[in-house]
Amino acid sequence: MQGSRDEFLPSGLAAKMAELTGKINREIAVYINRKGNVIDVSVGDSSTVSLPEVEGRRDLAHLLGIRCIHTHPNGEGIVSLVDINSLVKLRLDAMVAIGAKDGQITEVYAALPMRDEKGNLGKSVVYGPFGGDDRRINYLWDIIFEADKLKSTAVYLNESDSERAILVGLETSSKALVEGKSEGERSLDELEELAYTAGAVVLEKIIQKRPVKDPAFFIGRGKVEELSLIRQAVDANLIIFDDELSGAQVRNIEEVTGVKVIDRTTLILDIFAKRARSREGKLQVELAQLKYRVSRLIGLGTQLSRLGGGIGTRGPGEKKLEVDRRHIKKRIGFLESQLRDVEKRRNSLRESRSRNAIPTIALVGYTNAGKSTLMNRLCESDVLAENKLFATLDPTTRSFSLAEGREVLLIDTVGFIRKLPHELVEAFKSTLEEAVFADMLIHVVDASSEEAEEQVKVVNSILESLGAASKPVIMALNKIDAVKDRSRLAILNPKGKIFEISAATGQGIDDMLEGIREILPEDEKEIRLFIPYSDGWVIPYIYQNGKVREQIHGESGTEVKALIKKRKIEPIKEYIY
Repeated sequence: MQGSRDEFLPSGLAAKMAELTGKINREIAVYINRKGNVIDVSVGDSSTVSLPEVEGRRDLAHLLGIRCIHTHPNGEGIVSLVDINSLVKLRLDAMVAIGAKDGQITEVYAALPMRDEKGNLGKSVVYGPFGGDDRRINYLWDIIFEADKLKSTAVYLNESDSERAILVGLETSSKALVEGKSEGERSLDELEELAYTAGAVVLEKIIQKRPVKDPAFFIGRGKVEELSLIRQAVDANLIIFDDELSGAQVRNIEEVTGVKVIDRTTLILDIFAKRARSREGKLQVELAQLKYRVSRLIGLGTQLSRLGGGIGTRGPGEKKLEVDRRHIKKRIGFLESQLRDVEKRRNSLRESRSRNAIPTIALVGYTNAGKSTLMNRLCESDVLAENKLFATLDPTTRSFSLAEGREVLLIDTVGFIRKLPHELVEAFKSTLEEAVFADMLIHVVDASSEEAEEQVKVVNSILESLGAASKPVIMALNKIDAVKDRSRLAILNPKGKIFEISAATGQGIDDMLEGIREILPEDEKEIRLFIPYSDGWVIPYIYQNGKVREQIHGESGTEVKALIKKRKIEPIKEYIY
């Protein structure tokens, strides 16, 4: 079909579109190029119509050379926010809305693009109302051609690399509010921090309240269709759900919204892939990613091909998703064997520490509680400490000395978080077990957080699942300098003492160190030895590294009772009886 190239709104076409809209009560969209040729037609429902991306001029500094004319069955021709965003995103010449009622044109509005102060086609202006046969509408061509001119000062800027995300949560029950926010709202706030850590820009946060999850669309088909409109209005290219989705749910939601959909687990795995530095860390992340995705290969929509990049696609294992399930399982087997070798080396290190009687302390706590900052304070080290979730992924070990000169090893572990993926716990088991084998734990709590008590419960629950719940624990209420209301710090530690500290300023650190000294197992051990006179070096060695309590000289040697540092026993253990 072809209209006059001079007519901005071909009268015959507009009248026919209004007539058909009246008969079927559905929106109709027609794409026309500057030659007057109709190049695409779409039919929607009573309130929406899909606007497919059409082929036009590929020069991103100019308009596409195509205008969209569509109807509104409710009789109102006003251009919607979704219409305007589509105009800007697709670089259309115009977005024309025809109000249609009882098969007749009621009014016409047109949105045209404008260049912003940088010369980019990022703004719009709406003209109207016009009548169905109003010839004034043809003057809009002059405005379009003027906007299409590339000014000499204009510089076209590519879109930001940051993905633009909408966050979606589901609340199935009502629980107590904390600082005026429900559990779902607080979880969505945390998801926003995770998205920020992954490099996304959050545009909207949506919570759906319903008694049960929808098996096909998670939040219900109607809400997903509403989500699709919001997505178009804000020009988002990523939707992140706060709970795990099945492969079928991802596919169904992507088909309706037309953009990539990921869940909380995929987001956390992506952050881990981004943060992993050591060989062990990369192996663990890849294993967790593959185990999570292998059950979701069937049913995935646009996610099935992950080579396009972006959040949810990072990590050493992304290319493996293009092969079949059998090869993925083979890869999983290989990774598990590699990690078993890593675990053997880690166990050897632990045995070496045990032989040398060097006590170990594991820092545990919610992510971004300040564990790495505390390690830097105690050990005078420079471990990466950022105000982002999961800044530390690979376990870090440093040493420091207590007041009496006793050496202690401090291990910084990966932070915990609510809804921590099961696959991640399994893959990082050897790393998380540092907490199990440590002599004691320092549970670092962000005292400035409104959710401190809830975060303590999450950490305690994960420690219990790891088998580390019986360890002696010092609780360090960190960031105390940022706490305004001390009265709300009603946190209990039934397994040990609580110290209010600031790892950033050093406040309370000396008191905590004294608490550590009291809890750690004794550094010295009482032993009895028989030392031949021919081995005269042994007794001076004992005096140097311990205390001689008793000596009895015999015919062939000396019996000694001594108190000696445990890590110094190894060279003289053959004399112990």
